[in-house]
Amino acid sequence: GRNHLYVQFSLFVLGLGLRILFVNGHRASLGFFLIFTIACAILVGYLYAGKSWCQYFCPMAPVQMVYTGPRSLLGSQAHLQERGTITQSTCRVVDASGVERSNCVGCKSNCIDIDAEQSYWQELKKPGRRLIQYGYLGMVIAFYFYYYLYSGNWDYYFSGAWTHEEDLLTKLFHPGFYINGHAIHIPKLVAVYLTYFVFTAATFWLGLIVEKLYHRCTVWHGYPATAEQTQHATSTLFSLVSFWTFFSYGARPSLNRLPSSLVLGFNALVVIVGAIWIYRTWQRTRTQYERERVSRSLRRQLVALNLDPQTFRQPLDEMTPDEVYVLVKILPNFTHQLRLQAYTAIVGDLIEEGLLSPDQSFEALRELRSNLQLRNQDYTAAIQTLANTRPELFETPKPKVDLSATTIARPIPQRNQATATVPITNRRSRYPDERTGTSGQRTPQSPHNERTTPLRSRNSQHR
Repeated sequence: GRNHLYVQFSLFVLGLGLRILFVNGHRASLGFFLIFTIACAILVGYLYAGKSWCQYFCPMAPVQMVYTGPRSLLGSQAHLQERGTITQSTCRVVDASGVERSNCVGCKSNCIDIDAEQSYWQELKKPGRRLIQYGYLGMVIAFYFYYYLYSGNWDYYFSGAWTHEEDLLTKLFHPGFYINGHAIHIPKLVAVYLTYFVFTAATFWLGLIVEKLYHRCTVWHGYPATAEQTQHATSTLFSLVSFWTFFSYGARPSLNRLPSSLVLGFNALVVIVGAIWIYRTWQRTRTQYERERVSRSLRRQLVALNLDPQTFRQPLDEMTPDEVYVLVKILPNFTHQLRLQAYTAIVGDLIEEGLLSPDQSFEALRELRSNLQLRNQDYTAAIQTLANTRPELFETPKPKVDLSATTIARPIPQRNQATATVPITNRRSRYPDERTGTSGQRTPQSPHNERTTPLRSRNSQHR
């Protein structure tokens, strides 16, 4: 699944080409196209497991990825839900007692249907991600602009004549362009995909240029953005432009038949929705997400300390994640031992809930250690304590959801699994220097110990 984004985007381009060439104006072609797509989805679901079609093959998945971003407008925030909650669009069933329970079979790590924002940040650097984020805008422009290039004017598209062409299949080798009153004798079958290629390549390269300009701008203002934040900002901008472009042309042959007041109202709604989305998304960072994810567990640890409620100006559950982080810095009588105890419990909770794997915990919780005034050696002590007291966290991978549900499908074979899914007792080759805890469980030292190497594999980002 490392390069599945390339596969999905290629199928997306193929499908949009088939729409213009065969499907839009020919009823039989439309029926065959839909039946074939449904059959493919059923076949993939039968051969593999869960939402394998949606995650690895569906050509519309990139569209969802572009328009969702880290957070959709109406989506719930899975990382803030209580432990055991079935979040967002997790696969689920209703048991005999009428209660919903998870039916996830683990077809994909960092699943967008379990925690959309975690999936966004974890897969931002995945191969093909920039092609989708920047190339999609080119596809939107190319799809609608081709109607103009084919007919020589916009009347062909806005009149809706292209939806009723029964002789569509006979025009595959007719001239594909008609510009300035002249037919260009490139077959329509080739012209469609040639248009897609040119516009997709143009917006892809434009995206790379905008990335560089944005980074230089932040440096010039004295606040240089990281590579991740630069890509996030550029992707957000391109998503907004593609959203507004799509709804400027999409369904217009039907919308334009409505009263002008309704059309203007629809246009205003599109602008407002896009503006609200970019306001919530533009300055969103991975650090904010991780703070919110950890703050829930941190609150539980602070409550367990039985501190005097008068110490706080407001109840813990009403504090923002940033306020919780500030609190742990200034809290009186919060000794080093108590801070280490709280940190150890938080690491254990996050691993148990599947929000972190052991090999991710060092980097992901670096800021928390800084706020708790803990050193890298304290991370080693925390991991050793967990290995001695809760060895099950390291023996088997901890799924985000219940994987005990049965399925008639065969699971996808995990050939190059990340080391986080391998029992810690089988990681000898990845730890040149290990120590054995009192329970007999082998435990890693700090990834920053000069005698050890981080617990990672070449494919740890793509399981």
